[in-house]
Amino acid sequence: MKLKINSVEQDFPPGTKLIDLVNKVREAHKDNPVIKSLVERTGKDHITFVYNRRVVKPPQYESIDLKEGDEIRWILPYAGG
Repeated sequence: MKLKINSVEQDFPPGTKLIDLVNKVREAHKDNPVIKSLVERTGKDHITFVYNRRVVKPPQYESIDLKEGDEIRWILPYAGG
């Protein structure tokens, strides 16, 4: 099935859950300096996931089954002040 991840269409097997995608993104970006710094200071990466224009809270990641055409975005927290 095709999903849009940060506006790029990608193929995923049917039955994929949002938690699978969350784990994939976290693994792929664990060496990002911003994420490393956040994990060192707070213990979490603070990546925000948006599913079909709705912000998803971490307890909901496992309950969302992805469907053909869904759009998922992930963003880092704003850094600055």
